Amino acid sequence: MQRRSFLLLALLALLALTSAVAKKKADCKYKFETWGACDGGTGTKARQGTLKKARYNAQCQETIRVTKPCSPKTKAKAKAKKGKEKD
Repeated sequence: MQRRSFLLLALLALLALTSAVAKKKADCKYKFETWGACDGGTGTKARQGTLKKARYNAQCQETIRVTKPCSPKTKAKAKAKKGKEKD
């Protein structure tokens, strides 16, 4: 019984520690460009960010490049408003 209580206490401490780390703000903040075109070969698009702000003693790269998958479908252009037009 004592061993089970210890394991439960250890698990709760671990959960508290991981949630505290998850709430920590980012050490490096970047200003990003707009997303580039979709690369058909890799199925991803990319953008670059330049360092905007760094926390004290943080080791940040001056520029970073991030990618994400391209959306599977393209968005249709907005349709014209329906209704009567005034002449």
